[in-house]
Amino acid sequence: MLRLVPPMPSEPPDRYVAFVERHLDALRREAAQVVGDERDADQLYPDVLTDVAARWRWLELLHTRLNQPEAGDRYLRQAFARRSQRWRSEQMFPVDIQVSQPDEPVRSSWPSVTFGPAIPGDIEVRAVASAPAWSSLALRLTAHVTPSSGIEIRPIAEAAIAWWHAYEARRRRRVFVALGILFLFVMVVARLQGGG
Repeated sequence: MLRLVPPMPSEPPDRYVAFVERHLDALRREAAQVVGDERDADQLYPDVLTDVAARWRWLELLHTRLNQPEAGDRYLRQAFARRSQRWRSEQMFPVDIQVSQPDEPVRSSWPSVTFGPAIPGDIEVRAVASAPAWSSLALRLTAHVTPSSGIEIRPIAEAAIAWWHAYEARRRRRVFVALGILFLFVMVVARLQGGG
């Protein structure tokens, strides 16, 4: 069978792992700024790495054949901006209402909103957003795994996880396309059988 595009390998190539290693710390910091807490940064940056993994062959083609060495970096920034915007739009933080005196500070690391002007001697009402409790236990445990060889394991693990997610997404798309083609074929055959 002739393949125009070779299948995506199930393991990440070395250049992708190096790319992840080069960008991982900055990407985690930026994701932490978006989500509001460094511990919850894994809600955002793994999806960005998966987006890059899904386009890696195209990005490598741009880099090696079309002399665009910054193609991967550029796509990483675009994917991060797109995922950040989507993450912000999907967030619905529960609101905790706290009532305090105007001179009494509200104890929260989350931003608060004051309703109405503060009048001396009146009670002030503030809405304080609570942090969501989502996280990946596997990603939090990688910080405690210490390899004996001195190799930084976190970028390799992050690259492998993102690559696998991209690989599975591509495999699912191929199955859906095959099912769609099969369905269309059955419909055409049924139509030809019914019309003849």
